[in-house]
Amino acid sequence: MDVNSLSRVVLRLLRTIFKSMRKFQPSPFKAAGWLPNGHFQSIFASMVMPVKLPNYRREILDLPDGDIVAADWVDGEPKAPIVVLVHGMEGSSHSRYARLLMNECVKRGWHGVVLHMRSCGGLINKHKQFYHAGFYADIKYFLDQRLPQIGMNEQVYLLGVSLGGSQIAHYLAKGKALERVKAAAIISTPLDLGASADFMSKGFSRNYVVKFRNTLLEKYHLKSELIGDESMAINLAKAKTFWELDNAATAPIHGFRDAAHYYAEMSSKNCLKDIPVPTLYLASRDDPFVPEASMPQISEGMLTSLLTEKGGHVGFVNQYGKSWMVHTVFKFLTEN
Repeated sequence: MDVNSLSRVVLRLLRTIFKSMRKFQPSPFKAAGWLPNGHFQSIFASMVMPVKLPNYRREILDLPDGDIVAADWVDGEPKAPIVVLVHGMEGSSHSRYARLLMNECVKRGWHGVVLHMRSCGGLINKHKQFYHAGFYADIKYFLDQRLPQIGMNEQVYLLGVSLGGSQIAHYLAKGKALERVKAAAIISTPLDLGASADFMSKGFSRNYVVKFRNTLLEKYHLKSELIGDESMAINLAKAKTFWELDNAATAPIHGFRDAAHYYAEMSSKNCLKDIPVPTLYLASRDDPFVPEASMPQISEGMLTSLLTEKGGHVGFVNQYGKSWMVHTVFKFLTEN
């Protein structure tokens, strides 16, 4: 890094510290009374809420390690801000939250892009590995190399939803965030993987695990020759909890001893103190994926913690059936 670049980073850091001293004031959230708990909020927002599909432009990225991922763009005006969104587990640019956030980019004339995790967005990747909570190499490549290659040198706003929030937390703490990221938001993200796995082993939340398991199982069958382990698919098919799912597949395929090792090493709670740019953590206390005790109860350092009483998992549906999340996230971004 040359002297001029170092000076810009130092000035940026000083401005960031000054801004972080101001308390973020979101608009009031009145949750829909006709969605009585976090499950109803989550299901309505993910499966029922009518949201227009943006007119995406797809780019297939050839990654440095020979793999591929899809990036779905909405193009903005020249020199407009860039929003990079990393979706949640088994999500895509078609997920309703992604549509909402990208539609807001279109409305503002901003550039927006959904950077898919490997194997997601209808594009099966070439390697046997998929993705996990701490994998941020593709985010690093996209921000540090790909965007400059196509002439997009402006700092970006980085968003991560659910598991995607965990990945961007790792990038923010370990990557070139001060150079590349202006502000970030982590939405409904499990910061403590073990605590969330325990939480989702009980009650109705087990149904979400089965849903994830079924979509992952389809991909494992498509890549069975690459993976080369028939017992993995058999064990995955039996999984009814995240502990069983991650012991069966996520841990062994990504080089962890077991689920406990994976959770200990990759839980993004370990990264929060090292995040150097203004970052919003947005979650609801009734999230059926994330136990309240694992959420940051106070704002600290560069992290602003905003916890609502209701809202479910990536829900935040107000009394009019609309998303309160979108306005809140963009308000945070533009104030930083």
